[in-house]
Amino acid sequence: MRVRLSLRNDSADLVRLMEFGDEFSCRHRLADEERARLQIILDELFTNVVKYGYEDTTVEGHPEGFPGGHPEGHIEVALSLEADRLIIEFVDDGRPFDPLTSPLPDLDLPAETRPVGGVGISIVRGLVDERAYRRDGNRNRLTLGRNVLRQPATG
Repeated sequence: MRVRLSLRNDSADLVRLMEFGDEFSCRHRLADEERARLQIILDELFTNVVKYGYEDTTVEGHPEGFPGGHPEGHIEVALSLEADRLIIEFVDDGRPFDPLTSPLPDLDLPAETRPVGGVGISIVRGLVDERAYRRDGNRNRLTLGRNVLRQPATG
């Protein structure tokens, strides 16, 4: 069973996304540590696209960028569970960005000399077993898979 949630590129929608992930986790009896991992993945992906996916966007007739801030973007998250395999689909219409080929940060460098960014994507990569990205028209489509532990049914 696949469930979907449509969001705006607005940080206020993070609350809805976290509730969506929590409800999915409870409904499918994901173990507490799996629920926490799912929340981290969703938070990192959403925060990244809201923060970076729509910056420096130009609009025809407005070469300096979108008047009043970022254009309204659309983000769609789908979750499904096939046996004990969690599938996360994250789709956005932000600028092209493949998080699977972006360089990982050198965490051995002191924080003050390390370039900003990349830590969240590194965390996400480490929390999943399978990853795929493709640019589909004007949309980024990231699909992640993870084998999960479920709590035993009660009753």
